[in-house]
Formats: sequence, C-alpha cells, structure tokens
Amino acid sequence: MFKSILNLFKRQPKTTSAEVKQATGDSIRKYAKTTYVTPARQRGEQRVAFSAAELQRGLNQRARMPLVCSAIDAKKFEEFARVKLVKREGDKQGASARWTFKVL
Repeated sequence: MFKSILNLFKRQPKTTSAEVKQATGDSIRKYAKTTYVTPARQRGEQRVAFSAAELQRGLNQRARMPLVCSAIDAKKFEEFARVKLVKREGDKQGASARWTFKVL
C-alpha cells in the first residue's frame, strides 16, 4: 500500500517540444507541396486541387484550420511550390476551403 501511495507523488516525465510538435506555416506548405504538387508535376498534370480538410487529416490534426488556410493562401506558397492560384472556394478559414492551382 505504501508503494501505491508513493506512486501518486512521483514526478511525471516532462514533455519535450519535439513530442508536442505543432504544425507551422512552413511545415504545412512543405506537406502540401510534397503530397499534392510534386506528384502532380511528376505525372505531367497542369492543375492540382486540394482542401484544408485533406491537409489537416494528412498532418494528423496537428494544425488548426486558420493556420492551414493562411499558410496556403499566402503568396509564399505559390513561390515555394511554383504554382499559380486559379480558384479559391469555400470558407475563408474552414475545412471547406479548397484551392486549385496551375502547376508551373
């Protein structure tokens, strides 16, 4: 019984920043490029489309929807992935946000 009481007072291991990894704008852009844009480019497709919900699922729920949308809406994504926005549909910062890009 004494051991079970001592177990209550044991220190819990601290979580490191690596264990609680949150998505950043750059990691979201990198994921979108490697998962959607690069394969489309390799297949010779001229356009690629994906949604915020697809990105969030692929990132294992580590990203908040406004962050996902902001990362892809940024001009930085077009330059990084070498694409041009053709159409933007859905909510400004929601799961229904959907982008269609021309692959350059």
